[in-house]
This record gives sequence, C-alpha cells and structure tokens, in this order.
Amino acid sequence: MAEAALHFARLNQSNGTHKRDIVPFLAILDDLADQVRSELAGLTLQPDLAVDGGNQPLPVDDKEAEPTIDQVVRGLQTVIAERNGFQGDAENYDDLANADLMQVIERKRGLPVALGMLYIHAARRCGIAVTGIDFPGHFLLRVQANGKRKMIDPFHGAISLGPAELRELLKSFSGLDAELAPEHYKPSSDIDILLRLQNNIKVRALRAGELELATRVIEHSLLIDPEHEGLWHQLGALYARLDQDHMALGAFEQFVKRCDDPLHRARIEAVIEELRDRLTHNTAHQNANGKSGDDAANLTAEDSTEPRENNDPIPLFPDK
Repeated sequence: MAEAALHFARLNQSNGTHKRDIVPFLAILDDLADQVRSELAGLTLQPDLAVDGGNQPLPVDDKEAEPTIDQVVRGLQTVIAERNGFQGDAENYDDLANADLMQVIERKRGLPVALGMLYIHAARRCGIAVTGIDFPGHFLLRVQANGKRKMIDPFHGAISLGPAELRELLKSFSGLDAELAPEHYKPSSDIDILLRLQNNIKVRALRAGELELATRVIEHSLLIDPEHEGLWHQLGALYARLDQDHMALGAFEQFVKRCDDPLHRARIEAVIEELRDRLTHNTAHQNANGKSGDDAANLTAEDSTEPRENNDPIPLFPDK
C-alpha cells in the first residue's frame, strides 16, 4: 500500500515537472521494516532465552518467542518515531506536503494517515497484523500480536490509546456527549486508506485554489476505485469549473450510471442536458464563423485551460 501511495504521489505531480523516482523511497521503507525486525528480535529472543547449567541457551518454544503486543508496539515506537524521527506535523497540519508520501518521508512529518502507512508497511513486512481504523476525526492503527490488541496513534509517536484516551479523543472531535461505540472502531481497507490520503491532498489543493491539481488527484483516485460515484461527481464539477465541458459531461454521465438516489440523479441529468445544449450551441456558433470541426476542438481545448472567474464553491461530495 505504501508503494502504491508513492506511485500516486508521483502521478499527482504536474506534467510540466520532472517526475521523481520512487526507488529511493522504497529503499527507505524496506530499511524501516528491517530495523523493526531487528528490534523485535532483540526484544524477544535475548531476554527470554533460558540457560542451562553449562551456560548454553536452551531451545525456546515458538509461542514464547513471538513478541508480545507490548513488545511490538515498543519496537514500532523505537524504530519509526524515536530513532527515525517520524512525527505528526501539528504546526503546519494543512500543508500539502503532509499528505504527499514522498515529502513525508523526506521531511519526517505528516498527517496521521500518511504516517500510518509507514507503520503498516513495516509491521506487515515483519508478519505483524495491523489495521487502519477510521476513528472519528483521526486515523488510528490497531496492532495485534500474541492474541492481544492495542490501538496506537501514528501522529503522536505511536503512543498506545486505552479506553479513557479514546473516549477523550472522541469527545474532542464529536462533542462532550459522545461515547465510544462499535462503529468508532471501523476497519479501513487498503483502498479506503489510499483514498483517504488522496482526499487529503484534494481538499488542500481546493483550499489553495489549485483546481488542476485537485482534478488530477481525483482522476488518479478513480484508478483506485472506478465505481466511486462521489469521485465522478466531484470530477464533473471540477471539469465544469475549468470550462472543460466535454470532460464534465462524461464525468457526470458516469456519475448518473452509479447513483442510486433518484432526486440527485435527476438534478445531475438536468446538468447533463444543459451541458449538451451548450456544446451543441458552441459547435454551431463556431461552424457559422467558419471554424472547422478540428479548429473548434482545438479552440475548446485551449480555452479550457483557463478557470472560471466566479468563485462558486465546489461540492466535495454529492448532495445526499
């Protein structure tokens, strides 16, 4: 999954910029995993070896040699947070760099979901079960070892969070009346985690007015989940803002094919008809002025690079 995130970080870069090689970043990820493996070996084997009368180590039962949950968490904390210095960027939380895994690895600062990918990669390479948790307002990880589980926070050095800490975290995001419930521990699939990271980039690009970057990010997100109706809706809205009516029409048509809400589908179908009428009118107008079909297509492509002058908000998700 971290490798996929690096590929998307590369794809998200502007076509006019030099595409960075992900190989050095993959080497860093693998080195983190090797360090965690070595750390866990030191924590589990050496202290637990029994010694006979001749000062020779006795065989250790396989189950006893497995790291405990506390040893696993401590190993991850020691390697990733302490030794390598990966921490959350609280001071510049909304910086785009915090959601770009290449820059996160370089800066050693990032968002919870980006940092979580480092922990997931290292843990899984060591055979440790780890799951992303879609906790309200804050991405967490659940680590499992030797039949025990612990919740850790990748943004704050992989500290362990018990029920009291989780309740406090929940109330900080959802209000003082909020109480922990099973739905707050919803696991995130690898696809969900990748989309969450992409969404963080998109939101920050929109806030910065970088519509073309936001558009690229959504296009690439559809490579992850081509059936995501919300992404098609967002893409259509962005194409329309960029005056790329042909592209907007196609995106909205894809949305309508996937939308189960009849009211919202009807609204977008009306937008589709408006786009078709406008495209037909523009083509007729260009032909009346002596433009060939190829000239008209070229003109549309050239004009579409300029964004609209208005600053109407872009809906991030369908109205449902």
